[in-house]
Amino acid sequence: MLLFPFALHGQYSRERVSLVLRGEEALQRQEVGAAIDAFRAAARDTSVARRAAAERMLGIISWRFYHENGRAREHFGAALATQHDTAATLVELARLAISEGRYRQAFTFADRARAAAVDDIARRGAVLQMARAVTEAALAARVDDAPSADHADSAAVASVVSELLALVRETPGRGDESHQLLLAALIAGDGAAATSGADSYYLVGVGDASMQTAIPATIAELDKLLPAWHGDHTRATDRARLVAALTRARLIDAAALVATPGAEVIAYAAYCRRMARTAEEYYRRALLGEGRQTDLTRGYIHASHDLWPRLTWPGATPRYYPAAVDAELARRFGTILQLGITGGYYDMHMAHVVGAERRVISQYGKRAAVDFVVIDGIVTNGLQSWAWDDAGGHGGWQRSDTIVQVRPIFVEHAISLWVSADTARREREEGSIASDSVLDWNLAQSDSIAYLPGVAARLRRDGRQALMDSLRRAGVSDLTLGSVFVRVASRLMRESSIIAHEGRHAIDEMLRPSLSPEEREFRAKLSEIAFAERPKIVMSSIVHPNIGDATPHGRANARVMLGLIRWMRAHASEVRGLLVNRPMLPQLPLLSDAQLRRAFRSMDPLALQPGR
Repeated sequence: MLLFPFALHGQYSRERVSLVLRGEEALQRQEVGAAIDAFRAAARDTSVARRAAAERMLGIISWRFYHENGRAREHFGAALATQHDTAATLVELARLAISEGRYRQAFTFADRARAAAVDDIARRGAVLQMARAVTEAALAARVDDAPSADHADSAAVASVVSELLALVRETPGRGDESHQLLLAALIAGDGAAATSGADSYYLVGVGDASMQTAIPATIAELDKLLPAWHGDHTRATDRARLVAALTRARLIDAAALVATPGAEVIAYAAYCRRMARTAEEYYRRALLGEGRQTDLTRGYIHASHDLWPRLTWPGATPRYYPAAVDAELARRFGTILQLGITGGYYDMHMAHVVGAERRVISQYGKRAAVDFVVIDGIVTNGLQSWAWDDAGGHGGWQRSDTIVQVRPIFVEHAISLWVSADTARREREEGSIASDSVLDWNLAQSDSIAYLPGVAARLRRDGRQALMDSLRRAGVSDLTLGSVFVRVASRLMRESSIIAHEGRHAIDEMLRPSLSPEEREFRAKLSEIAFAERPKIVMSSIVHPNIGDATPHGRANARVMLGLIRWMRAHASEVRGLLVNRPMLPQLPLLSDAQLRRAFRSMDPLALQPGR
């Protein structure tokens, strides 16, 4: 299993101070009680910024983890009273209102957040919540048969489409705004804008030329069909073709908005939304020590049992049994659903296959043939992804001879890496790195293998800059640099973080199937960097807040940190600028890509075998 923190936080505080940071790290480790303690302490701080961030995070925890919505509003009110980072707090009030089905109220909060936004990050967050207030209301009414009285009016829908078009033009290919634009434009009956949303959503390709995928051909078909979409006035034949194409593109919720009442895809979309709610409620209860594994399994069986007779059959409905559902949904919709232990937790991954190919993984003279599968249309991406709440997610996993890549995670990581290179953001980034780096030294003095936010940011910055410089030297113009950067970064991340990492799991399963989960993750992380073309870009899954926690990933990351310290001390004379009398890990970014690869190989039992 690969964990991927996003380069830019979603709702989490950008105030990089010790107590707020400690609370955020605790949430990354799924330690809810420790997070609450840290945020409560930060809420008593003399700094207005820290109090605002802490109260906002306490509000998020109250409604997401405890369903204490009244208490959440008290915390959000306290955050607003500070008059600091108002837009971020209003966005959270909008999210809460959406979860309660108060869509007009949510739209109002989000629109206020847009007006209060002082930078592009806050504005984007506000616009996305405006969009979700519109699209969730429509989906709830169309798919879930919820009352439709709380919809935004047509003027609000039109304003959302306009704002989303602006976001997509600013950053083409970014998943959230592209998806929301498609949905909002379908609601508005704006076929041209819907075309822009679909094109942008799959702008970053599913894979290389060897990938077997219907997506490029399907998007080409949608480019012909979507402009003719005019809502309920669209011809029945055009509507049917559009539903089929959107379904093939695995844009299931969009297909449900277009389909006529009673259509199979609406029943399936309702099933997907039910599965998401079931999984999220189980995750919430599990993290509070109240959930049982059987709750999730039973929820899946009940939902699939209810869906079975609502599917379209040529004759009598066949007898239901769970294995038949999985096979049938895979055939009709490309569904992939897995229940099992990931990251130390029993959870569910449910999504839709958009591409597949056969790959042969070769490492240190050992080979494994695997099916490489790319998924999108995510329904649920596991317990940890839900707990991280847009601050990261599972990027992929391996089961037997199959490797799975979660495409939206990689697209967002590559695009956010590029977006962070913007001149205005780089100025903020440098200021944040400077303050975080001071904190790093203090943290490393008390804990030599602690997560160091400054180190993580420096590695990301240096890796990004090195790739940009390389592309410029290769003749890429500034006009096309962004699109080329995202495409190349996506490939680099896929080959190291999925193919090398998950491929090592496949090799180890063949050679040493009895390895412990911790040992498996340790070896996979070693391969991830040892076989990376640009290690610094993909180090974020290792220099991670979970270092040293009780999960297999956390324990493996701790072992990696100890190994890096030993290697740096043993090779101090080779590392330019290294201070031998200071803690090692704050100086990790001094290592070159080649030195990082050497350091990781030095820890790998497979690389150290005789003859290697």
